[in-house]
Amino acid sequence: MLSRLAWSSVPSPTFSAARLNEIIAPSRRNNERNHISGMLIFTGAQFLGILEGDDHNLARLWTRLEGDRRHRSLVRIGVEACGARWFPTWLMAYTDHADLGARIDLLRSPLPLAGTWSDMMRPIMMSADSM
Repeated sequence: MLSRLAWSSVPSPTFSAARLNEIIAPSRRNNERNHISGMLIFTGAQFLGILEGDDHNLARLWTRLEGDRRHRSLVRIGVEACGARWFPTWLMAYTDHADLGARIDLLRSPLPLAGTWSDMMRPIMMSADSM
């Protein structure tokens, strides 16, 4: 079944924007091989990601994310079945919109959201410029 998984983290203290290339090329290769699409946004202070694929491949990728030392405070925002992909390929984006940090903090919060996480995330993802 095709599903969509949303997550967020903060970069580890040793991570810098100059190291984004360490994520982009391997992720595109690995995700293509595993039929995973989606988008990762880096704000300079936070990561926000959506992954789309079958449940088995998403579970394996989630396990790898949990062990990735380039980030910390990994939060699974949500997972949902989806009939179609928002992102047919895997994209990396960088954005520094002033209000984005507060919106990501809200998504990471354990407090209930005013709507669904996917309704909140889609406009964020679609407004970012891919790299």
